[in-house]
Amino acid sequence: MRSAVALKSFASLAIGLAVSLGAHASLAQAASLTPLKFVYDWPVADFDMVPIVVGQEQGIYAKHGLDVSVLFPPDAQTTARMLATNRADIGFEATTDLVFAANQGIPVTAIANFTQTNSWCLIARPGDTIDVTKLKGKSIGVFTDSWTKAMMGFVLKKAGLQESDVKEIIATDDDMPMLLSKKIDIATNAAAYGLAEVEDGAHEKPVMACNDAIGVPNIPVWVFTGSPDWLKANAQTTKTWLAATAEAIDWSIAHPTEAAKIFTKAYPAAGSENYNVIGWTYTAALMMGPDGYFKQNDQQWTVLAQALKDIGQISEVKAPSFYYTNDYLP
Repeated sequence: MRSAVALKSFASLAIGLAVSLGAHASLAQAASLTPLKFVYDWPVADFDMVPIVVGQEQGIYAKHGLDVSVLFPPDAQTTARMLATNRADIGFEATTDLVFAANQGIPVTAIANFTQTNSWCLIARPGDTIDVTKLKGKSIGVFTDSWTKAMMGFVLKKAGLQESDVKEIIATDDDMPMLLSKKIDIATNAAAYGLAEVEDGAHEKPVMACNDAIGVPNIPVWVFTGSPDWLKANAQTTKTWLAATAEAIDWSIAHPTEAAKIFTKAYPAAGSENYNVIGWTYTAALMMGPDGYFKQNDQQWTVLAQALKDIGQISEVKAPSFYYTNDYLP
């Protein structure tokens, strides 16, 4: 009869052997995966990255034969250049960035919509009101990114005001604390971020005015992007990445709390789990369009480019095909 010590030693040996074999198997699997570098549009992570992190952590990308790593740009204007210079493969950017890149001769193409609608809004404190006809003299928190600048152009046009008629206060980090502390009258942000910030901190819902109410077009805010040369050379990899990302989106929508928990564990500095649950749940409802996930159309790009030209942000409106392609949709 074996002694307890012998059995324990045998068990330890068996476990060690299993771990060793598992490690070798993992290394072998990793070696067979196609590496892909995904670059975000912001220097830090936030809950829009939930499907990407779920795809990594749940093994969805690996199942599709991909080893996806995430890069962060030094600022909000560098993602397109990282793609154009082969420092990254697939990116995540505001649609305005694609229009500006096209007019600057930076070779980047949108391959898929992220969310399907314009969730950028004017945001007020709980209990306040927003009347676009009464913005004159108001202090408005803004960011320096291209999307905010473009949308504020629409807002001012709707209000019949010039930029000098309002006090634009640049937020270096986040304008929601400025709003809640009454340092500004109105904040600007994608609705999910404003909602998550206020509801998580103040346990109340902010007042939001969006789309027709403030004169902004209802077009997608973010797209997945790539360099045309890289996309052509890696067409199947691109299609596979989109298919895997669609699967990760499906899972994240079906399990919003668990998806946010996975993201929070991977990026604990990106807000509390509750903040990420609120933000992702709101975002998840915007993912599906009439043609499912991802599909772009001429109208969204024509409306945006023409509007940017009308407010003097670009000098030329190019053909929609210059900005996007649906060729890589799964």
